[in-house]
Amino acid sequence: MYTPFSTSLFVKIAIVLLLLFIVNSKASAQCIEKNFAFESGEKLTYRGYYNWGFIWVAAGEVNLSIENSRYQGKDAYKFYGTGKNLKAFDWFFHLRDTLCAYADRETLSPFYFDRRTHEAKYHAHHEYWFNYSDSTILSKIQKREKPVKFDTLANKACTFDILSVAYYVRNLDFSKYKKGDKIPLSMLVDNEIHSLYIRYKGLETIKTKSGERFESLKFSPLLVQGTMFKGGEDMTVWLSNDNNRIPIQVEAKVLVGSVKGILDSYEGLRNSKNSFFKRRNGKLNIQE
Repeated sequence: MYTPFSTSLFVKIAIVLLLLFIVNSKASAQCIEKNFAFESGEKLTYRGYYNWGFIWVAAGEVNLSIENSRYQGKDAYKFYGTGKNLKAFDWFFHLRDTLCAYADRETLSPFYFDRRTHEAKYHAHHEYWFNYSDSTILSKIQKREKPVKFDTLANKACTFDILSVAYYVRNLDFSKYKKGDKIPLSMLVDNEIHSLYIRYKGLETIKTKSGERFESLKFSPLLVQGTMFKGGEDMTVWLSNDNNRIPIQVEAKVLVGSVKGILDSYEGLRNSKNSFFKRRNGKLNIQE
């Protein structure tokens, strides 16, 4: 019998839904003009939910953070993310995922990406090194107790891993797109570079569970067909339409039911003075 926690549902919520955002693919290596949306010290917390029938079930938590760092002598951002299920479900399905990425502090081009997956009895370790001198990506992957696999991929301009892309997208100029426009996407996922797109759906005011409303940028990325998604445009993402461009909410249909990730708390916003957000008791509130 299928239950909400009989597969790695939460890791898909935590990693795919909250971190699989968009990237505007360009021919040059200068993929971003300026980072205006975030800075070192930012921390975001999300709650993941699964809908089975008419009931939304709390599934787990995702934490994202940024700090200034160095990578091979270059100024870099260190992006760090963790995803875990609620402790109440550890007896049934234990999940602890960690992601770490280093990216150029000026262009946000990724230098290195590390993902460690611990889902019940499944364990995997993915590492990727982005080499721009010869346009290659070196990979090292070990799954469970199998031998380590090494590979070399051809790197496309402006290809991002699933963590650094979540920060890159926040600096895109959405004003140049019209409702219905497709924006190219180049994403490295599981040792393969996917050429996808996202469809911009314009502005929308959405209502939180607390009854508050806020304006957001809305889009739907093309999904890769797999064990959980049918493929197509069955995911919707909302970004705050302010200078912080925070991912506020993500929803997607899955093979059975649907999933949702919602921003729960934040700190260290770069543009807190210009944002329409205000914090009340550490929780997200929207300024009318």
